[in-house]
Amino acid sequence: MDAAELAAATKVAQLAEAHEEKRRVLLAQVREADLADVIKKISDHKFTATDLRSVLKAKGARKTAPRKSTARKTTRRKAS
Repeated sequence: MDAAELAAATKVAQLAEAHEEKRRVLLAQVREADLADVIKKISDHKFTATDLRSVLKAKGARKTAPRKSTARKTTRRKAS
């Protein structure tokens, strides 16, 4: 059984590698087509870099400052 399991594991690894290569090729083709579409739309609508910059700007999560507590008031009188 160990030899059969090893052969199956090897086959799975080979299929995963072949699948990953096909995925990369298809992703590259789709990317090129998408870029061509975006370039066409930019030229059709005459967008400028300034118009696109605000849309493409990555908006990160705003971090809130830690809340500073006020100084504690003492109820005791200070010994003088």
